[in-house]
Amino acid sequence: MSAGARSVSSLMKRILKGDSLRARMLKGGAGSILVKVSSLLLGFVLTIILARVMGPEQYGLYGFTLALVGLVAIPAQMGLPTLVVRETAKARTNQDWALMRGIWRWATRYIAVSSLLLFSLLGLGLFFFGDRMASNRLEALIIAMPLIPLVALGNVRGAALRGLRRVVLGQLPEKIIRTVALISLSLLLLWFAGNDGFNAREALIIYVASAAIAFAIGAWMLQQAKPPEVRQETSTRIMALEWRHAVIPLAMISGLHLLNSKVDVLLIGFLRSDAEVGIYRVALQFANLVIFGLVAINMVMHPYFAALHAEGKKQELQRLTVLSARVIFALALPPALVFLFFGNWLITNIFGEAYAPASFALGILVAGQLVNAGMGSVGALLNMTGHERDTARGLFAAFVVNVVLNLLLIPHYGIEGAATATAVSFVVWNVILWRLVWKRLGINSIGLARL
Repeated sequence: MSAGARSVSSLMKRILKGDSLRARMLKGGAGSILVKVSSLLLGFVLTIILARVMGPEQYGLYGFTLALVGLVAIPAQMGLPTLVVRETAKARTNQDWALMRGIWRWATRYIAVSSLLLFSLLGLGLFFFGDRMASNRLEALIIAMPLIPLVALGNVRGAALRGLRRVVLGQLPEKIIRTVALISLSLLLLWFAGNDGFNAREALIIYVASAAIAFAIGAWMLQQAKPPEVRQETSTRIMALEWRHAVIPLAMISGLHLLNSKVDVLLIGFLRSDAEVGIYRVALQFANLVIFGLVAINMVMHPYFAALHAEGKKQELQRLTVLSARVIFALALPPALVFLFFGNWLITNIFGEAYAPASFALGILVAGQLVNAGMGSVGALLNMTGHERDTARGLFAAFVVNVVLNLLLIPHYGIEGAATATAVSFVVWNVILWRLVWKRLGINSIGLARL
């Protein structure tokens, strides 16, 4: 090994062994990216299994049901994961252990109450209007209803761990453990079913079981990761009024994020067919690979954006924002180029000829995701610095554009129309949020900005 290589190796060891901001970010970023890459690979394995075993129609019914349950479940979370990350990070910085206990207890109670209300409203809706739904969709929706509290509670547990700067642990239950459990149960079910395979109803049953497993393990992880001071603290301080005021715009943000990501699938399901939903979901699976860096880096950046802003370190916040944007785009470009040039070959060879129509929609989605990656962590910056309402306004504008274009394009152009609407909405909300970040914080989030 050369002297230069030894010097670099020695420097990296010193950085990673330290407890500085840079060391924590490097370790957390590397771990977060590893979790995200593993999650995407496992997700692909799962998608291949389900798509090939069930075929486009049953796989589309499965995907449509999950999208519909995710839409119904929005009030059960009410933007709580983002609030829990922020308040946990602030409580840790200020060593306010009573407040940390308070935000965890308040969020859990909020989910329990809202889930009960949602079950009641959904039950009444199905009782009076269930006969208007296709029987297979009605049955699938009933099977998937337990996901409402399970996913919400699991996300809050992960958010608490991330607020404690246990970024990797905070992602494991929902990103890795649930998918591994789902793959294992799918293979087990396939082994019992033999050549007959299984349908969407059975796939949803094992999805609920996997979510329960992931939640239980995540709750145990949080219990083990609690700071000793939290264990010793006996009092609980709850700022219910302040949190309710903060959670309303955060709920709008998380709800609009979810709607923006699911509206294309939902409208294809309502306006076209389950088979087209299944084909489109394959294109989405590939396109999501392009922004794995954005999701992974944002997981790490949330507490640091909040801390640097609270400390008034604008120059460090600008530098951190630009560096993270460059890393995000560098991670997005290689898969984007592969999918643009070889998307059709990959889809037909991995998923089968039945899914070949997804290739053109994939190219459109990839172009939109490249813009998404290139604009940097605009939403995370606004959310972590107390400007949630600005994020909500930008996302609402993008959501309106997305819905209108989907309604106009899907009836005539099918999944290609849905992909176009989604890609345009990416451009709209990123440009709006980028302008708001500059206006509110005086920070340029694009990676090409000067340090």
